[in-house]
Amino acid sequence: MELEEVENPPWSFFILHTTRGKKQGEKGIACRFAVAKAVSDLLVNHVESDFVRKFIDKSYNYWSANDRNDLIERNAESMSKLRIVRRNRILQSIYDYLADSQVLMVEGFARFRLKDYWKQLQRMVKRTSQEFMAAKDYLEFVRLLRCFIDMQEAKIDEAHVFINTEGTFFLCDETGEVIRSEHLRTPSFTVNDGEFNYKDYLLSMLITLAPKSIIFHVSDLIWDCDPLQTIQQVFGERISRCPGCARCKQLNAHKK
Repeated sequence: MELEEVENPPWSFFILHTTRGKKQGEKGIACRFAVAKAVSDLLVNHVESDFVRKFIDKSYNYWSANDRNDLIERNAESMSKLRIVRRNRILQSIYDYLADSQVLMVEGFARFRLKDYWKQLQRMVKRTSQEFMAAKDYLEFVRLLRCFIDMQEAKIDEAHVFINTEGTFFLCDETGEVIRSEHLRTPSFTVNDGEFNYKDYLLSMLITLAPKSIIFHVSDLIWDCDPLQTIQQVFGERISRCPGCARCKQLNAHKK
């Protein structure tokens, strides 16, 4: 191939010529593919990041600069996961276009032929912004609860939480005495797909008691579920897990 660059402000034209010789058809196909790949790489690796930044600055101008920068970084992480897929779709679109056209105006093609591509990026930003705000609200929720607990006077020194694989749970104080069920008003508990369905009940109860230490007697499945992760974040160093005493082993082995 031979490349000729022609300036015609405000445009720059790059003219590609196939050299004389055999296999002209194969050279043309290779040229189409190379151009399509170069332009698709340009859009995905460079232009789309500028597009996302401008879209965020315009659509979320009421956010703080730090929050907008965090959103830009989160979107960069999300976009990197499907970058190859987006690049290949654009590449195919350009490759097909060049089959019938000898001139490719990159800006015009991107603006008018790739409308769905830019709308996809906008949807991605909106979805990421919702996740970002949910995460921010969650951190603020945890922070407020931690402040509230620090101001609370502990009603018991130590609480033991027993939860079996069916979701049944009860609490004991440091003497081993079970807290009375009518005071707990225990609803039905289940473990579905690794999630402990307790609807903030256990968290509210522990906040009310504000124990100086909380020891969980649970299986790995329940210990790693999201609700207990929240409790661990709220109570911090007050939380510990029993390595496996006789009582919690008996509880986890129990089947209804």
